[in-house]
Amino acid sequence: MIMKQPPNLSAADSLYILPASTAPAAPFDASIDHALEAAVEKEPIDLSLFRSIIAEASAPPAWMQGCEPEPRIIHPAGHSVVLGVLALLFVACLMAFSYFGRAITASVQDLWSVRRRENAFDEGSPGRRRVQLLLALQFAAYGGVLLYAAMSPGPATDARGALVDTLRLMGLAAAYYAFQYCAYGITAYTFAPDQSRAARWLDGFSASQGLAGMLLAIPTLGLVFYPDASIGFLIAAAVIYLAARLIFIAKGFRIFYTGVGSLVYFILYLCTLEIVPVICIAAIAAAIVRVN
Repeated sequence: MIMKQPPNLSAADSLYILPASTAPAAPFDASIDHALEAAVEKEPIDLSLFRSIIAEASAPPAWMQGCEPEPRIIHPAGHSVVLGVLALLFVACLMAFSYFGRAITASVQDLWSVRRRENAFDEGSPGRRRVQLLLALQFAAYGGVLLYAAMSPGPATDARGALVDTLRLMGLAAAYYAFQYCAYGITAYTFAPDQSRAARWLDGFSASQGLAGMLLAIPTLGLVFYPDASIGFLIAAAVIYLAARLIFIAKGFRIFYTGVGSLVYFILYLCTLEIVPVICIAAIAAAIVRVN
């Protein structure tokens, strides 16, 4: 038997000769996908964020659809007429500045003292009366703004209605001041031990309301420029007014107390002139604001 000799191969070529059993059963896949599938484990990819970004970017701009306008919030203290009234009163006080220092000093003394003084200025000079009138007007103006802020059910949207309500409440505060002065005058000249003490009691009322009116300027202006903090300013105003009333009531007790029997009259005075009128004023103010 004649055997064929293998071709003469070099040593280098002989390295590429492999047995038939080592040949791959399928053709070799040289693509990158095959390599990734073999080396990296497959995991699902969350494309929700990408899709949301694409959806927002492809949406039509908002200016093509527009937005529904909201009603403009009106605060009566920020109205030009109310600000003009407050500014006018402030200018009037500046014009009476030459009398202001002595009048305020006398008012501080009248707030608590029951002694009759011999100072002619303290007794009734035109300058002091002018300052007392300006302070009373300030008290009425600030009281109207504070009453509206306390009684209004919410932010107003009608500028004219809010202005009218505020001006009405200013008039209500002025009427309450006049009622108190007349009622205290009748009570003092009826039940006071002597007429000088009756005059001291009326001077104490004017002093307490005037000084309270000056201090109420702070929470009132706070309501004008910072309406979002209205609750805090209303609490401060209530504390100022209550403190002035308590000082005046204490002075009245010093004047009218003459024995245990006088306590009955003093309790009647508290109910008639200090508690019931305040409740009535609050009810009238609430009715004025809610009706309009």
